[in-house]
Amino acid sequence: MYGDDDLVAEMEKMGPWHHRIEMRQGIFTGSSVQDDPTGSPVTYIDTAKSFDTSVAHVLPHGMEGRSFLDCACNCGGYSFAAKDRGASKVYGFDIRDHWIDQATFVQDHREADSSGMVFETADLLDLRDRDEKFDVTWFSGIFYHLPDPVAALKLAADNTRELLFLNTACLCQEDGGEARPGLVYKMEGTEQLMTGVYSLSWLPTGPKVLSGILAWLGFPETRVYYWVERPGKNSQGRPFHARIALVGAREPGRLEDVPTLKAPRMRPEPASA
Repeated sequence: MYGDDDLVAEMEKMGPWHHRIEMRQGIFTGSSVQDDPTGSPVTYIDTAKSFDTSVAHVLPHGMEGRSFLDCACNCGGYSFAAKDRGASKVYGFDIRDHWIDQATFVQDHREADSSGMVFETADLLDLRDRDEKFDVTWFSGIFYHLPDPVAALKLAADNTRELLFLNTACLCQEDGGEARPGLVYKMEGTEQLMTGVYSLSWLPTGPKVLSGILAWLGFPETRVYYWVERPGKNSQGRPFHARIALVGAREPGRLEDVPTLKAPRMRPEPASA
């Protein structure tokens, strides 16, 4: 068992961290290093707060014994949030050893109960060989890193009994709408911790295409609960990426009392230096 200072020192060595997870009262994962070995920045997010915001209207009483599948789980922030809110069983996987090493460290050393949780380094395609279904699936930060996101999402959907939460970057629409819903080709690096490993990938244009995909996968009812866009273009002349999150339900009517966002909220332009 690490003392507080030694625990903090070990977490410092394991940086950078993407998820803020409480290890003990007043001690959270994190480090002073927030660039990966390539020099690319790694964002730092409060996954417990994000989880609560996401499920507030869908699962108002928490997980209530449901099982939880966390695809591209990073260091497990959403998995631990689900466990702390009553999940009976949790399986999280990521393709990068860096994140799974962190997840297993958190599981071994945090004070809260981590029983019934399994983390492993795996590819999403490995779900084809996993004969197990989960009540709730978390598909966050992975859709837009995949060469065939629809087929990949189907693997997760086929392993989901009740609810699927989908959170992805998307392409800003200049008019704020989605006149031509689709998936837009992009290439990305593969060495940075915050990218995928396939190079080829696709950005959805907004909720219409994502709701259509989820309906085709057997989730006829969807709600958009997060949608933020930043207008304009970056220094390369490309539109800024937006962020959108939806939840899909197997059972029609399951989400009838859940509010949905009809239009994106605009993120303010950063102040000039």
